Amino acid sequence: SGADGGSDGEEVTLVQVLSQLASSTVARPSDDTSSSSSSSLTFEKDMIYYQPTQGSPGLRSAMGGYLHDLLLSSSSSTTTSSSSTFNPENIILGAGCNAVLENLCMCLTEPGDAVMIPTPYYAAFEFDLVARAGCEIVSVNTLDYHDESPPSSSVDATNKSSDGKRTTIPPSFYYPNKASLTHAYNLSMEQTSRPPRVLLLSHPNNPLGICYPPEVMAECIEWCRENEVHLISDEIYAGSVYRQKRGDGEDTFVSAMSLASSDNGGGDGEEEGLGLGPYIHLVYALSKDFALSGLRVGVAYTENEEILMPMQKLNDLCQISSQTQLLVERMLSANVATAGGNDDSKFVDAYLTSNRHNIQTRCDKLQSCLSDVDIPYLPADSGLFVWMDFREFLPSLPDSITEEMESLSSKEQRERGLYLKLMKEYGLLFTPGMSMRNERPGFFRCVFTAASEEEFELGLERICKFVNEERGSGSGN
Repeated sequence: SGADGGSDGEEVTLVQVLSQLASSTVARPSDDTSSSSSSSLTFEKDMIYYQPTQGSPGLRSAMGGYLHDLLLSSSSSTTTSSSSTFNPENIILGAGCNAVLENLCMCLTEPGDAVMIPTPYYAAFEFDLVARAGCEIVSVNTLDYHDESPPSSSVDATNKSSDGKRTTIPPSFYYPNKASLTHAYNLSMEQTSRPPRVLLLSHPNNPLGICYPPEVMAECIEWCRENEVHLISDEIYAGSVYRQKRGDGEDTFVSAMSLASSDNGGGDGEEEGLGLGPYIHLVYALSKDFALSGLRVGVAYTENEEILMPMQKLNDLCQISSQTQLLVERMLSANVATAGGNDDSKFVDAYLTSNRHNIQTRCDKLQSCLSDVDIPYLPADSGLFVWMDFREFLPSLPDSITEEMESLSSKEQRERGLYLKLMKEYGLLFTPGMSMRNERPGFFRCVFTAASEEEFELGLERICKFVNEERGSGSGN
């Protein structure tokens, strides 16, 4: 079925498209028994009965095609075969990414087993993996496991660029490597008296707003296989990579599904699916790339046959409604109907292209503002946020205490003071880095999409006001 793109090139909203698809009486895309032009009921008889717990066959097939196009087809830096596909039988659809992630960890771990996560990380992981699954979160700290030491402060004279601008910790210091993973592995053994079971990677990364380079992901995949640790790649922002090429011309984002496939040494290449083997898994959802968090559509993909049936059974507690599944199947299968009558492009491709442009425009405005007032930040390429370095404005430490000596409680207290000042005195609500287990205080995540254009512009004005007033008063450092 087609999604009306509007007359004369007029843009329509996603809500309008979903409204069209929800009321459509065209036969469901997966129905091979009837003509595509035959009429059908909006709510069909079989939809009132129990559904397959892992999701309807039609939606699993449509989701597999969508994930292939999103995660595999653009990976020019890998050797993934075009014949590699997501096997619909290995797809589990559940009520949101947190639901399928929790179920996946329940199947891979026992209560008390460790899940390792590189810092900083999405704070809700601590609820998703601990509340019912009973996992133990072990931070993978990365700053001290590289050849050089990261800058100690953004305001040191030695930490300024050639143009005199303040600098922040470079992105490479946040990359996990075998050294940092091995240290976290040993820490897990000390804390739980057993090996860790899972390494959870957020790729593209929340809160950093960057993708791990393919060589970093490949190193993590290799380490996990060597140590029999399960790698879960959370790629929920894969469709929101708006700077799609790096400075060297290579792809910014390469999925773990591409790097771990049998064509890249992951298996014997004869099995159906991607040939990931038993240790590599994916979670994804429509909540971020499509802003459809209310539909509750999450996806897990695994080729570990030992956990596939338990995953399907656990999913009985968090299935997606049949009506929502049909709506999403129609959305993933819809073509764009243009004014010229051509239906040769998929709606999801057109939508993601437009959405990436909108996200990048917002990001560029925010980063331009931060540059104008000389606030260091991590140049973002994906997701909905920018990682900002506000260490300059932290309350000063006592003369007798150095940053190396500072306690965790002191770091949290100083950062919370700055967080509350930004919120209460300037109306700026940022996510504090210490709440995401960042190693150093003074870093904040700015979600730049959760505001109208007027609110966003007001936010930029408030950032400038805060910086100018703080530097004018000489407070902080």
